[in-house]
Amino acid sequence: MFMSDISIIVRRMRTQAEHAMGGLEVGFPEQLVLMFLHGHGPSNQEAIVSALGVDKGAIAKTIAKLEAKDLVTRQVNPRSKREKIVSLAPKAHQITQAMEDARASLNATLFAGFTPEEISQTCALLERMAQNVSEDGKE
Repeated sequence: MFMSDISIIVRRMRTQAEHAMGGLEVGFPEQLVLMFLHGHGPSNQEAIVSALGVDKGAIAKTIAKLEAKDLVTRQVNPRSKREKIVSLAPKAHQITQAMEDARASLNATLFAGFTPEEISQTCALLERMAQNVSEDGKE
């Protein structure tokens, strides 16, 4: 049942996120990249790939779509000319605010009836599980 419950949560979260952002024409993979950049600031593609656990090709395509929509910019890293740094474009800030609002609403639903301690414990346990199954977590 555990995997089924996780699957239900993920599907509903994705559906709610896509619905909340439907009018802005930003798909779920694009939302993930925008929220990563919103939370971490300008980053190279490798950092985005590593954090999201998605392959390089998929991230490259997603970033290209976001760039075409004027939501991100890519600049050559002055310290490493072979690397590009991806940053949020000014137009993205309205979208990331809407995404933050949608996330807060979803968290309120997801954690309804939980104590702050239960929320903290749940997040810590899920983080450990994610590390256990990630390639970075392998020894």
